[in-house]
Amino acid sequence: MALVRLANLNDYESVDVLGRTMFKITWCPTLCPGSPTEDPRIGLELFNEWQCAVAAGLDNLPGPAEKLTVIVSWCLATDSPDRVPLAKELVKANRDAGYVVGLEFNNSDYAEPGLGYRYELAFLKEQIRLLAAAQVMQLQNLIQVVSYE
Repeated sequence: MALVRLANLNDYESVDVLGRTMFKITWCPTLCPGSPTEDPRIGLELFNEWQCAVAAGLDNLPGPAEKLTVIVSWCLATDSPDRVPLAKELVKANRDAGYVVGLEFNNSDYAEPGLGYRYELAFLKEQIRLLAAAQVMQLQNLIQVVSYE
């Protein structure tokens, strides 16, 4: 059984996340359920439930690299129209070290699961920069092929 730490409301501090006020647990540096959150009360419940699952050995949350692998695989395997703007964001973020994938974008350009994947990109900057060249080329090829159709 893993040793975990539960949070309380006093553990939350407000932070600016791309112009939005969010709350994160001061002593938890990782992105996880309930941190960051827009509402610390809801976040507290999510975080503590997640910590209990970790303690019980039921934590099956994918890490950042696994999340990015799912997103890239989805872009390359689906026929959804959202795959192209998602692929463009991935390629741009990979090529331009100063580019920030923001949380503000036109939500109507995406449908689930693409919408969820688009939000995830904002938290995967390091992993996007480490994408294999072959994957980036596949995404660029996808963008070019679809633009010619």
